[in-house]
Amino acid sequence: MDVAYVIKERCPQDHPCPALPHCPTKAIVQQGYHAPKVVAEQCIACGKCIEVCPKRAFQLKE
Repeated sequence: MDVAYVIKERCPQDHPCPALPHCPTKAIVQQGYHAPKVVAEQCIACGKCIEVCPKRAFQLKE
């Protein structure tokens, strides 16, 4: 099953993640301004996080 993940090196980690409000299952979590994490059990691989991240920090993997 496909699931999204974050490439931390692409995330500047200095702002609230712009993908958070776009995730329909609330699978993206973020502590402060640290790189967000994806809760694999909640991710439906819709790709919305990939579309909205300006740094292309989100990717899908099988």
